Amino acid sequence: MKNLYDKHVCNVYLKPGEIFIARSPALVSTVLGSCVAVILHAPRIGVGAICHAMLPGGKAEQDDFRYVDRAVSYLYNRISALCGDPNDIEAKLFGGANVLNFTVRNDGAGSVGGQNIEAALQALDRLGLKVSAADTGGIQGRKLFFYSHSGEVFVRQVRKIF
Repeated sequence: MKNLYDKHVCNVYLKPGEIFIARSPALVSTVLGSCVAVILHAPRIGVGAICHAMLPGGKAEQDDFRYVDRAVSYLYNRISALCGDPNDIEAKLFGGANVLNFTVRNDGAGSVGGQNIEAALQALDRLGLKVSAADTGGIQGRKLFFYSHSGEVFVRQVRKIF
């Protein structure tokens, strides 16, 4: 595997419920199960943003980034203010695995991972953003590496141990 670490780039580990917005080069890594990572990148100015959202939506405070809808909206507002033209923003989506291997919850709703994917797609669609790259669903988690300045994303599936 390619050596992703560069001593000239800030390394950040993104935990669940966090966001990261970078104007200078950074390598952001995170591990996703049913959570999703939404990445917004403005290539013309080299600005990148990522969220690690845990749940599709809810009645939480406006800046509660555990929720997909809140996190995506916040990232979009911040990055579009920085780049000036929302048409310059690329969107990418990762995660949303059904790591517990259940197809349907008892109340008939889809898995949390599936709900997170759907919430992210709806949020991006409301903002007029098309997904340019995605790796979602399945039953295995993912380790993700995101270069904020270039928009490059490297994803590796995580094997189950049990």
